[in-house]
Amino acid sequence: MKWAGLVTNASPYDVPQGSAVTQVNIQILSPGQLTVRPGHAAVSFASTSGSTNRIITAFRYPKDTDSVVYQDSTGKVFVSKGPI
Repeated sequence: MKWAGLVTNASPYDVPQGSAVTQVNIQILSPGQLTVRPGHAAVSFASTSGSTNRIITAFRYPKDTDSVVYQDSTGKVFVSKGPI
């Protein structure tokens, strides 16, 4: 049976056969093909501008190399280049 897609705005009793109401730990990189997400892995960063304060938010920035942009509890913004 072909996967009919993700239907988030319908009653679970009313969705078409082969579709899903929720999608957990699955990613769709190609239409109609489900793959399991790779999960977490430990990494090291090439350089950090470091903060000893509590980090309140962080975002991945995938430009030329993966970087993490984060803000500490004092409001300062830092960038960690990497991972290596």
